[in-house]
Amino acid sequence: MKDFEEIFNQFKALRMESIGNLVIYNSKEYKKLSQESDRLFMELCDYVKPEGMALFLDYCNVITLLQGTAESVMYEQGFRDGFSLIKLMFTSNNT
Repeated sequence: MKDFEEIFNQFKALRMESIGNLVIYNSKEYKKLSQESDRLFMELCDYVKPEGMALFLDYCNVITLLQGTAESVMYEQGFRDGFSLIKLMFTSNNT
């Protein structure tokens, strides 16, 4: 089972990266939000002392990890739901 989990986690990471590269990063909305976040970050750098910026960056890293964890859990649930739907369809067709 551990081997399966490792393989699934690797598959999930590659798939999520692929989706990011193909869909998200090419999205106009994503690009617009990315530019806005860059602008806000540069503005924030002008106002915050280096010690505060280090703390803020640590905070951002934790928030990013939380978001990544949430996305991973949602992907896993979507995978389970899709598998359950396929199983249900095949079960329904055989009755």
